[in-house]
This record gives sequence, structure tokens and C-alpha cells, in this order.
Amino acid sequence: MQNVKDNLRDLIGNTPMLEVKTVRPDWKIYLKLEYFNPGGSFKDRTARALIEAAEKSGKLKKGMTIYESSSGNTAKALAMLSAERGYKFVAIVDKHAPADKLNSILAYGAKLHFCAEKEGDKGGHLVDVRRNMAKKLAEENNGINLDQYDNPENPLGFYKTLGKEIFDQVPDIDYLVGTIGTGSSLSGTGKYLKENSKVKIIALEPEGSSHFSPHGHGYFISGPGYPAGAVLPKNINSSIFDLHDYVSDAEAFNTMRFFAHKKGLLVGDSSGMVLYYAMKFIQNSPQDSGIKTMVLLIGDSGESYLTHAFSDTWMIENELLDDAIGEELSAFYI
Repeated sequence: MQNVKDNLRDLIGNTPMLEVKTVRPDWKIYLKLEYFNPGGSFKDRTARALIEAAEKSGKLKKGMTIYESSSGNTAKALAMLSAERGYKFVAIVDKHAPADKLNSILAYGAKLHFCAEKEGDKGGHLVDVRRNMAKKLAEENNGINLDQYDNPENPLGFYKTLGKEIFDQVPDIDYLVGTIGTGSSLSGTGKYLKENSKVKIIALEPEGSSHFSPHGHGYFISGPGYPAGAVLPKNINSSIFDLHDYVSDAEAFNTMRFFAHKKGLLVGDSSGMVLYYAMKFIQNSPQDSGIKTMVLLIGDSGESYLTHAFSDTWMIENELLDDAIGEELSAFYI
């Protein structure tokens, strides 16, 4: 029997690559479809890397409880693998996490701990409050905090798997475009590709995020980005990024809707960001005789955003619907 695995985590990785056509014949765009992972996102790679490293070190043993701060996808992946591996899992989340992601976490039998600013020692940003609370709960309950933000095993996991997969699939890659949250996926993947090709790495964050600027404002995109003044993760390796830029909520969400309605691709908000940005980048690039290749990291499925970007009511309430964005995309992606 071919391609039969005897455990869930062996199904993580080896995700497909899909080429999308545009009006620019001098560009080839490939989508690395990470939502084909069993948990529906590239954070399955994070969860596997962190759990396997903790098991190998002896810090994580059967029956223990894992406490982890997450905006959704990492918690979902940890909940899935905890169920398989015999651990209990508590996700430390806040009010910004989409309801669909939270329901998925609960479906695996995990628990949610909602954080509010007042729970932090000094108040402050919810992302920092979540991180501190995860460490505190792990210490108080003889559990473990895997710390996806600063744990070097996170980018190393992407270096070993996603970076190599992309290079094997598209060895002539010129550009890799992805978003940054913890920084691990793009930093690890980008490092491998930099060592094996002449790729340029483009890092995106939501408008309002402050990875590369001390100034920021609120935004609805979940996962990518960091609020102004929050403690940045150590896993962000900015030295490998050749370019960074921003994408707005409206641009990301309307792109998600366009690809679902017109291309049959149900993707998440970070994917909406890279798909929109790819269009703008190529539109502003000169046309010449050479063919250039761009790979976009499609981080998760749109199933986690059904009551969010895919809800007409939610989009209208937040004044985010913009038909002009869909028209621009329709004129570019064919």
C-alpha cells in the first residue's frame, strides 16, 4: 500500500504547489497550499517541531498539559497533535481570535483561557499578556509552555521542511512572499532558500502593525502583525528580508472573497495579503524578456474566517466591502 502513514504528524508537509495565471506572461506565480496540512495551516509544522523537540529533551511527557499563547492556528495545530500524542492542551487566546478558529480548538477537546489586559502584571498589549499568562499557567500547574515566539525550534522546523519543499518544487525561484507574525515561517523558509538560490524575500504585515515601525494602529487581520509597543518575537530574522511592505484589511479580505468566488480557492487572511501584494508588485515591475518566478505562502484555509471576512454582514458592519478591489484582481488574475 502506497502513501499510508501510521500517525497523524507524518501527514504534515509535502503540500501541493498550484500555478495561477495572470495577464503578465513574463511572471510565473505559484501558490504553496499549506492548508492541505491535516490541521489546515502551516502552523501544523510549528506544532510538530515544538512538540518533537520538547519530547526529545524530556521536558514534555505523557499526560502533561501544554499551555500556549496563540491567535488561533498554532493553538489549533497543538490541540490536534496533543489529542494524538496524549497531552492536554490549553490555548491562551484573546478577544481578537476569530470564532471559527476557537471552535476548532474546542473540537479537539482542548480548553480556552481568555486573556484580558488586566491579567497582565502591568497591563499592556494583549499579545504580551497572552504570552506572560501562558508561561505563568505552565509554571503554576507543572505544565509546559512551548513558546512559539522565541523558541528557535520553530523557524528550524520550517527550514528543514517548508524551505526544502519549495526549493524542490520550484528550484528557479526568484521571489518568496509571506507574512510575519512570530516570524518563524518566513524566517526559517527564507533562510533555507537563501542558502540554495538567489531568491529575494518579501515580508508583509498588516497596515497598523509595527514589526518595522514604532507606529501602528488597530487592524482586523489575525495572525500576521504586531501592535505598536509589543515585544517582538526573537524568531523574526529581519536580516534575510529583502523588502517589507503593508497590506490593508480591506485589500486582504476582499482578495480572499475574490479567490473564493472566482477561483474556488478558500484561503485565509495572510493568503489574501500575499495574493493582493503579488498583483501590485508585478503591476509596478517593468516588463522585459526574462521570466521571473514568485512563490506565495498560502498559510491557511478560509474555513477559519467564515464568520469574519466571508460574512457579508461582518464586512458591511466594519465598512470593509470594496468592489473595486475585486475588479482590479479580476483584471489581473485570469
